[in-house]
Amino acid sequence: MSTNIYLNSGNRKFLEDIANTYVDKTELITFTNSVMSTKNKFMCVTRPRRFGKSITADMLCAYYSKDCDSLPIFEKFKISQKKNWDVQLNKHPVIYVDMQSFAREDSNGLTYVEAINNSVLSELKAHYPNVLSCEDISLPQAIVKIYQSNKEQFVFIIDEWDYVFRAFPKDSILQELYIDFLRQLFKSGPNVETVALAYITGILPIKKYKTDSVLNNFDEYSMLEPLELASSLGFTKEEVKGLCDKNGIDFCETCRWYDGYRLGSYEIFNPRSIMMLVRTKKFQSYWTQTGSFEAVSEYINLNFDGLKDDIISLVNGSQLKNINVLSFNNDLTSFSSKNSVLTLLIHLGYLAYDSEKSLVYLPNEEIRLELLGCINNSKWTEYIEAINRSKELLQKLIFERDAEYVSNCLQSVHQQLSSIMSFNLENDLCITVNNALTAASQYYYQPKRELPSGIGFADLVYIPKKEYIGMVPALVIELKWNKSAQTAIDQIKEKDYCDSIKEYTGNILLVGINYDKDSKKHSCLIEEYSK
Repeated sequence: MSTNIYLNSGNRKFLEDIANTYVDKTELITFTNSVMSTKNKFMCVTRPRRFGKSITADMLCAYYSKDCDSLPIFEKFKISQKKNWDVQLNKHPVIYVDMQSFAREDSNGLTYVEAINNSVLSELKAHYPNVLSCEDISLPQAIVKIYQSNKEQFVFIIDEWDYVFRAFPKDSILQELYIDFLRQLFKSGPNVETVALAYITGILPIKKYKTDSVLNNFDEYSMLEPLELASSLGFTKEEVKGLCDKNGIDFCETCRWYDGYRLGSYEIFNPRSIMMLVRTKKFQSYWTQTGSFEAVSEYINLNFDGLKDDIISLVNGSQLKNINVLSFNNDLTSFSSKNSVLTLLIHLGYLAYDSEKSLVYLPNEEIRLELLGCINNSKWTEYIEAINRSKELLQKLIFERDAEYVSNCLQSVHQQLSSIMSFNLENDLCITVNNALTAASQYYYQPKRELPSGIGFADLVYIPKKEYIGMVPALVIELKWNKSAQTAIDQIKEKDYCDSIKEYTGNILLVGINYDKDSKKHSCLIEEYSK
C-alpha cells in the first residue's frame, strides 16, 4: 500500500470512509470516465460543507490511482454494473491535494503556494528519478517533463480548492499567486495535454474577475446548476428512505427536518446530517455555524435593498422570486447587492435554489433553526418587533379563533411590507401571512407551500412539531385574491386539502384568507376540521 500523501495515495482513505454505513455514490465514476481526456475533462464541483466532497475525492483517488488494487472494493458497488466499468481502474498517476492542509498561521501568499509546489514535487522526484532532477523547482513544468517522457496523463483531484478565498478573503497577493499556480497547472498550453481529468471541489465556484472566471476551461457543477451531477451532490430521497427503513427512523419526520434542496429533478439531503441522524436517532440540527456565515452576516446587516426583511420572510417559509444569481463574483469581499449575498447563502447551503422556477427559499427545519439562531444573536429590531406582534396573533388564531383580529393584523403587516412588495400576486399575500405568523416557528415546522393534497395543492400548511402535537392545531390555509374568505374555505373542503396531512392525528384548523385589491382589505374565516 502506498505511503505517499499526494502522488498515488491509493485507497486507504476510501476504505476508512466505507468501513461503516456508506451510501453508494460510485456511479459518479461513470460520468468522470466519460469526460476523461475530452474537452470536458476539467470539472469544478462545488457544494456546501458536509455534503460529501471529501468522500467523493477519496473515492476517485481510490478508483484511478496506480500502485494499488481497488478491484475488490469497487466490484461490490453500483459502478461494477456498468459496461467497461473497470477500463480506467487503477490506470493513472493521481495527484490528490487537500488545499486546506497547507494552511499555516505564519504563512503568506508566497510560502503557501511554495508549500504546495514543493510538497508534491518532492514525491514526483522520488517516483520519477530518471525524469526529474533536483534542478526542477516548478510543479507545472515537472508535470510536462514526465508527460513528455512517459506519455502518461495525470488525474488531478483537488479538495477544498477555494480554501484561500474563504480563509483569507482579503489577501489579494495570496489569491493571485494561488490562481496563477492553478492556471499554470491546468490552462497553460503544454500542461493542458498532461491532464486526463481535473476534478476540483469546494464550496465557492471559480473566482470571477470582471465578468469571466479565471479558469474558464472548467465546467462548473454547483448548487445553482448541477448539470449531470445532480444526484451525486448529496443523498437523494430514495437513498434517505432506504436508510430510514433500515434503521427504523420516521421518514416523514426526516423529510421535515432535512429535505428541501432541489437539484434538477432530485430532492437532495445533506449527507452529514442524515448520517448523524442514523447514528444518534435524534431529530435535531447537526449544522454548526461557520466563519463563512459569520462573515456574510455582516453583509446581511448592511441590509441591501431590504435584505433583512427578506431573510425574515425566508425563515417564515416565504420564497423569493427573480433573484439574479449571476451577480456574485464567487468570493467573500465583492458584495454590493442583495442578490450577491443571497447567492453566497445558496452556495453555503443556508438557502436553496429552484433553477426551473428561479425561486430562492429556505430548505428545511434544520437550516431554519440555524438562521433563527443567527437572527436572535444579532438581535435584529425587525425580527423582535415581528415576534412580539405575532405571538398575540397566534393566540387569537389558534385558541380564540378571532377572525376579525387576524384580518386586522394582516392589514397591519401588509402596510409594513408594502414598501418592498407589489401586492399584485398571490405570492405577495403568502409573504404577508408568513410574516404575520413569525412566532409560529416555536411551535410549527417550516410551513409547506402548495403541498399536494386531495385534488390540487393547499397554499400553506403548518404542521406542529412533535412536542406540541395536542397543544396546537395544524393549519391548512387557502389564500384568495379578489374573491372571499368563504370561497377559500369551500375550496379546502371541496378539494380535500386536509388529505395532505392525513397522517397527522391532532386537531386541524381551516383558515381562509382573501385580499381585496380595491378596498385593500383582508378578510378571514376560521373553522375546525371535522375528521
